[in-house]
Amino acid sequence: MSRSPSPSALSSPSRVLELMMDNSEQIQVDLDNLPTDQTEFEYLLECAQDSSALSREYTKIAQGYWRRGLLQNAKAVVEGGIQSMSQCSFAAGTILTTVTAFSELKGSKKSQDLPSLHHLLANLSLSHAREAPKMVLSREEVQQDRLASSATKNDFLAEATTHMNAAAMAGDTSGPIEILSFLTRGVHQLASRQLDEATASFDGVLSKSSHNTVALLGKARIQYSRRQYRESLRTLQTVLQLRPDCRPDPRVGIGLCFWALDDHEKARMAWERSLEVNPECTAATLLLGLCAMNHSKGTGDDASQEDRQQSFIHGSKMLSAVFKAEANSSLGAAAASALAEVLDRQGLHERSLKLAERAIQYADTLPVVSDAQVRAARACHALGLHEQAMRHYTSAAESAPTKSLAWIGKAQMHLISDELPAVIHALDTLLAQKGDCVEAQLMLASICALSRPSLSSSDAMVERKKARDIFEKVARTVQQQPKNKNLHDKAEDAEMHIDVARLWQSESLDRATRAYREATRVQTVAGALDPRVSNNLGVMRHLEGDLIAARDAYQEAITVGASSSLPTADGIITTMMYNLARVYEEQGDANKAKEAYDKLLGKHPEYIDAKIGRARMLINIEKHDEAHQWIKQAMEAEPTNINTRAFYTWYFYNCNRYKEGADFTSASLKQNSNDVYNLCAYGWFMHHAAREGRQRTEEANAERIKTFTRAASSFINALTHDPACAVAAQGLAIIVAEDVLDSWAPGKGTNDAKARTNAREALLALTKVKESLNDGSVYVNMGHCYFVRDEFERAIECYETASNRFYHGMNAATLLYLSRSWYAKGTKDKAFTSIQVALQFAQTALHIQSHDKSILYNVAMIEQKALEMLLSIEDMSKRSSDDLERAIDHAKHAQKLFNCLASDDSKNLPYSKDIADQRRKYGESMLRKADEHMANQQKHDIESQTQVAAARKLREEEYERHQAQIAAEQAAKHQRDEALREARRVARETAAQWTAAFKDESEDEEDRKPRRKTGVKKEKVKAEPGGSADEATAPKRKRGPRRKKNADDDGDEPMAELSGADDSAPKQPKKASKASFILPRPKKRLVHDEEDHEDEDVKKRRKIIKSKETISDSDEDLFE
Repeated sequence: MSRSPSPSALSSPSRVLELMMDNSEQIQVDLDNLPTDQTEFEYLLECAQDSSALSREYTKIAQGYWRRGLLQNAKAVVEGGIQSMSQCSFAAGTILTTVTAFSELKGSKKSQDLPSLHHLLANLSLSHAREAPKMVLSREEVQQDRLASSATKNDFLAEATTHMNAAAMAGDTSGPIEILSFLTRGVHQLASRQLDEATASFDGVLSKSSHNTVALLGKARIQYSRRQYRESLRTLQTVLQLRPDCRPDPRVGIGLCFWALDDHEKARMAWERSLEVNPECTAATLLLGLCAMNHSKGTGDDASQEDRQQSFIHGSKMLSAVFKAEANSSLGAAAASALAEVLDRQGLHERSLKLAERAIQYADTLPVVSDAQVRAARACHALGLHEQAMRHYTSAAESAPTKSLAWIGKAQMHLISDELPAVIHALDTLLAQKGDCVEAQLMLASICALSRPSLSSSDAMVERKKARDIFEKVARTVQQQPKNKNLHDKAEDAEMHIDVARLWQSESLDRATRAYREATRVQTVAGALDPRVSNNLGVMRHLEGDLIAARDAYQEAITVGASSSLPTADGIITTMMYNLARVYEEQGDANKAKEAYDKLLGKHPEYIDAKIGRARMLINIEKHDEAHQWIKQAMEAEPTNINTRAFYTWYFYNCNRYKEGADFTSASLKQNSNDVYNLCAYGWFMHHAAREGRQRTEEANAERIKTFTRAASSFINALTHDPACAVAAQGLAIIVAEDVLDSWAPGKGTNDAKARTNAREALLALTKVKESLNDGSVYVNMGHCYFVRDEFERAIECYETASNRFYHGMNAATLLYLSRSWYAKGTKDKAFTSIQVALQFAQTALHIQSHDKSILYNVAMIEQKALEMLLSIEDMSKRSSDDLERAIDHAKHAQKLFNCLASDDSKNLPYSKDIADQRRKYGESMLRKADEHMANQQKHDIESQTQVAAARKLREEEYERHQAQIAAEQAAKHQRDEALREARRVARETAAQWTAAFKDESEDEEDRKPRRKTGVKKEKVKAEPGGSADEATAPKRKRGPRRKKNADDDGDEPMAELSGADDSAPKQPKKASKASFILPRPKKRLVHDEEDHEDEDVKKRRKIIKSKETISDSDEDLFE
């Protein structure tokens, strides 16, 4: 600023403002170099107020400070101008009268200066609002970015409202001031999100000035906010045409419209062009930086890893430049939000949190705010500030209800706090709004798959089913979208497959195996195979019975676990070695199993399961004493281990030491009365003790019923603690079937009707047990019930299922049950083949347990009963000499067996020697009768064979006669057909001759007809449409009554029927007799008298003239 005594406006530069003082002194103000020192600035204000400066001068000075970003200086200049001009207006009002002063001041130019300055103050407040925070976080909420000022954007908008109201009251707002007023109000309304009011303001400006770029830019912004992208694009293109150097650059908005219309290439070109025109355009820099960051995250095959890395570096630099230039603006907030994610991935969580908090406070749009809140929450989460993270996640979820990251983060916070119901609620809320969020589905399924103590068994089943359904839905989604790489990456999650396997392993081994196999594949591809997953896969294959696959999986798990760096690697390998030893044991490789168990015990002598394994191997080879020593060592190590005590109970059962087993089980129940296994075992021991008691006194029977009652109570107690316990349910079914709670005693018979009823009730229970307990005993018990009900076929079916499916035909007891059923069926049906099948099963059982003499007794009994049954059959036609011969052989072998059994001097025989000797004697008496029966049977068989041969010969002769008769009938029929065909041929020829003769006679008759007399006036007949002229003028001949075609005078049917299917042959004449045909009588001629001609002419005029079609069908053309 400089002073000059003589004003020289013409020589002043364009960016220099000249102020004329009252003493005619001229001051030049350089608008490009305005003073910033406080003293010089105050001097400038004094000079402006002392001069005759108007609003134009104050506005230029304020704009100069505004361009340099000195908003406070600009505001002070405008306020000084308002103060100066207000004083001038008040002085003028004191000199003039009120009415005159008001009218002159209203019409003067100065009356519009004050409104313009007030509008300028409003715009300065709006500029302050653009750089003010949208919100200020409290001290409790903020962690890194605390703002010095608490003034928010809304405060400056309220200040702008005050200035606009002052402008409306300051003076005249018509003319150019009116447009300024509309524009200021429209910009204010747009900043306040009052889109409808802003639209009206901008439309008011455009109605007066259609090319106003500010109004057009405002209207374009409103259209974009309303998602009218094409309309907004046209408006911005109009602005660019009107003013290519417009600021703000409309190319930025054009690019945004193209991006919203999915034309990303044109959007990028528009932003790049904006930077070419104005390199300092921060909006274009921000958008290009975000494009580069998005490109760096791309998963398409067209972008290499190097290109994405370069895009990431370039985008980070552009965003950093924007944040440095616009740190306190909405543009800077968007850049800060994006940079916060970059820093969070780099592990700089504190700096990321600071940028996120800056974005939260300065962001002007809801998406940027919600993104910043999520990033702030993630940074707090990483820093361990869980309370603050929960606050940010909750705010983000409230501001953007469909934002997946906010809800998932909120669920994670609840999960950290172990609030699983809240986790499920958060994820359910997200899926209700955005059901296709795969991440939320997988997380919810994993949570539902967890076992929670607070859930009841029914609720746990519901949660597990829900988890399975969600996993299956995700799998279907992956299959339906094979090209979605992001979705397939989520499906390639080993933990997800492990969760699926855990959900199915108790219900479907096949699905669990598939899931573990997928988890193993994923981990193998990633090069990080977890030995525990491979071990679990081996367990599934082991349970399925595929021992080879299980062995391979265990060996692979041990190999991987040996090189694993897990802290629990030793324990994992120990478990896998035990599983491998179990496989060797079940494969029958005793040496390898023993070696594996010994290796485990050498490394871990306290390993109880290995000791139990060694004991089990010794029990299998019937070394019970050595096995007992291993079990005692395990019991001494952990006497309260329920699995060890359960195995000890099984040991007593397997060694037939039932009394000791019952006592030990009773002691186990005193330690834990709710153990279902011990309850079932105790019930079985009690049932066995009561059933095997052989004393028949009343006291013994009473004690036996009490013991049965204890067994039933034990089973009921087990079902109380585990309603799904199939073993307990089966025990109760057996008690019901045997009806042992009232008056059961050894050898005492039962009422057949009651036994059948009890068996039916037991079958109902056993059928349900079969669905949950996959064991042969269930089928055996069902076979017992069917046997009691005399349904031997169904009993045999159940026994065979148990023997083949579960015992592989090597269980002697089941084979004896089959033998008994076939024996009962054969005895009932008197079927020797059934008895033979029963004998085969008994012999097989004897082969398995050759030392069991009770089975040998049963074999001898069946062989003897076979001959007894055949000898009791009186009808010799129901047996054969071959069967009788085999039965005699069996009976002879039975004699040897009974002789051995009767002479056996061993103690504690399972049969009575006296009965065996009686059976031997009875067999001798039967064999003495057998020869006679055999002779009679052979004689009967010979007679039967002779009768059968005679009957067969008679049937053959009868068959030959029948065939000869059929051949004769066919020959006769052929002759008749030939004769009929010949008769029809003759008839067709005769009919043709008759037709020709009849035609010739008709022609002769036409020639002999008399002509009409001359003098009779001919009447012209007008032809109908469609008829020819000849037809119209031809005279009509009176016809006689129409005769039925092809019918004789007596009404006989036409002879055409004799011609068969040959419709093309001429029709036959009328039949006069069976052997001859005559020509028909000619038509009678009509004789007309002359006096009748007039009447005939009248009649002809009254006739209806036939058309051409009708005439062609008349009798005159019949024989043409």
